[in-house]
Amino acid sequence: MARIERYHHRGNGRFDIVVRNVSLDDDTLQLLDNEIPVAANLEVIDPHKITVKQRKKIFALLNDIYEYTGQPQDDLRQTFQFYLETIKGYKPISLSDTTKQIARELIELILEWVFLHDIPLNYKTSDLMKEDKRFIYLATIKRKCVICGKPHSDLAHRHAIGRGMNRNEMNHYGNEVLALCRQHHGEQHQIGIDSFNEKYHLHDSWIQVDDKLNAMLRGEKSE
Repeated sequence: MARIERYHHRGNGRFDIVVRNVSLDDDTLQLLDNEIPVAANLEVIDPHKITVKQRKKIFALLNDIYEYTGQPQDDLRQTFQFYLETIKGYKPISLSDTTKQIARELIELILEWVFLHDIPLNYKTSDLMKEDKRFIYLATIKRKCVICGKPHSDLAHRHAIGRGMNRNEMNHYGNEVLALCRQHHGEQHQIGIDSFNEKYHLHDSWIQVDDKLNAMLRGEKSE
């Protein structure tokens, strides 16, 4: 992404700026090499506005709901936005210029609905969401693989439990877990935790064991 690093105020609200990391084609480079100025449009990105990645997450989730339920994406989007507007007292939400915070809340709202109604997620959606802590937690407690979305997944420990330890009789506090299907859980042990985290970009994704997860790991039935 291009970044403005310095500026000089010329007066009348105009500035000279230094912009780095700009993509230029060969024709533009030839003009600049011959000291011919090139006209350019500059759009400053509001750091508080919804990001491209947040927008991709929203539409990926809506598409997965559509694939499972047949309900049109636009209807789904308007329903979720209206619900969030109602419970939070927000003005009408537009995905073109809403804030990061509202976009984050909308993503979490859709995620809660997805897991509540057991909507299967596309592999690409899971891959897009796997850095989202709320997604990781919900997927783990619902035992859906955080990598591929397969149901009935294992609760995999980040730090291996010693041989001879009975997981049903021990507390798992202090460890971290993720829901991994048998294939990916096996791969974790096969290639080692560091290589596994590197391959799937999971370094910061592991979930601290809380009371709910501890009870699940001990095989206790939920009330």
